[in-house]
Amino acid sequence: MRLRWARGRGTIETTTGPRASEWLGLDDAGNPIARVIHLEGPVQTEHGVFRAIALDQEAKLIRLLPLPPADGDWLAVIGGRVVGRAAAPLAAVRRAEAAL
Repeated sequence: MRLRWARGRGTIETTTGPRASEWLGLDDAGNPIARVIHLEGPVQTEHGVFRAIALDQEAKLIRLLPLPPADGDWLAVIGGRVVGRAAAPLAAVRRAEAAL
């Protein structure tokens, strides 16, 4: 199933300018049914080292996740369930579409 992909709410500041840290997969009616999220971080806490994903535009609210395995830090998510990981956003998009 092919979805229409749009930038989500998060961005990553890079030396070449802002980049999306979240992409939303939309069906023909415009409803979001899949997400591709970049895991940011790492964040050092007293409990260990974690990756952090922003839950709001200003990254004031974050969710801490374990460090990703070597296969990438882009997550393909459908309905709150991780269906794949990739090193690049387009590869994560393809994993999300394949899981539908």
